[in-house]
Amino acid sequence: MIFLGENLPYEYSISEPMKPEICAEHFATIMNRKGFNLNFSLESLEIEIDQILEKYSEQDLNDRSILEAFLTAYIGESVIRLFGGNWAGDFFAPLNRSGINFYTSYIVINDFRFNPNHFIGYYLNNGKKSEGTFYNYLYKRDESVGIFHDFLGGGLIKKINNNIQ
Repeated sequence: MIFLGENLPYEYSISEPMKPEICAEHFATIMNRKGFNLNFSLESLEIEIDQILEKYSEQDLNDRSILEAFLTAYIGESVIRLFGGNWAGDFFAPLNRSGINFYTSYIVINDFRFNPNHFIGYYLNNGKKSEGTFYNYLYKRDESVGIFHDFLGGGLIKKINNNIQ
């Protein structure tokens, strides 16, 4: 299978559920070759996610579905590396998925449960005008914007920090 001009390994179509860490690493490699700086840092979440969404959110439905799974893995894995926590539930790989990450794949940091797919899924279906930027989701999001009417109240980073102190 080809995604954004890159061949995806066969393992993406046969391993269900799959380890999100593997998908996140592979996605970072693909996107770094395309000029992005995905290094699992907070800066990559602040800057690169919005740039990727701006550039690739208008792809066909199949490519958007693949992008959604890869971004879910990358965002979740970045948050775990930055703040601790673990993946929970099943993560369904970008190809031949037998489940939906929106409902099944999430991370747990202490008592906080975060599903990295929620913002990405809504953004890819409804656009930036409806959901805002990922940067705002990290730092400013409150209950006044987005279809999800986010529970964050001041952004994801504040919510995580409140749960790890």
